[in-house]
Amino acid sequence: MTRLREFLLTGAALGLLGIGGVGCTGQGADSAAAPPSGPAATTPAARTASAPSDGDADAAAQEKRVRAALDNADPDAPEFVESGTERVADGVHHTSHLTKGVAYRLTLVCAGEGAVVPVVGGEEIPAVPCDGVPVTHRIASAPAELPLSVGGRAGASGAVGWNIVAVTG
Repeated sequence: MTRLREFLLTGAALGLLGIGGVGCTGQGADSAAAPPSGPAATTPAARTASAPSDGDADAAAQEKRVRAALDNADPDAPEFVESGTERVADGVHHTSHLTKGVAYRLTLVCAGEGAVVPVVGGEEIPAVPCDGVPVTHRIASAPAELPLSVGGRAGASGAVGWNIVAVTG
């Protein structure tokens, strides 16, 4: 039994060494000294590991602009339902749980470039330009669950935000 155990342990150790070698990317002993070349030398991870890019700063500024444009709805007000922001590249994919039959106002804002196309309750509504100006859409008689999807047109970028408030009066 002891000899079988030694044999199995030796086999397991050799197997682990073989698996460890699969992850190596070098071409030989000199590869450690030579700098990488080609497309792999400039991976996105290597570029983003340094200082934040201008694109990150732009995205933060666009999101701040969207939130400021949506700031007219008080989250503590009883008519406020919910709100959110996303990058245009990610899009909005959300389902709101509303009181069936009640009227609501959906406000959309996009800041950046291009335009986004909202789909509310399965119905495409007019595109919203990414100019930072809020656009409202009235939901006259809401269903209990209202799907909201917002996607960017070709070339669109930036941030998109939305909020839903109950219409009173």
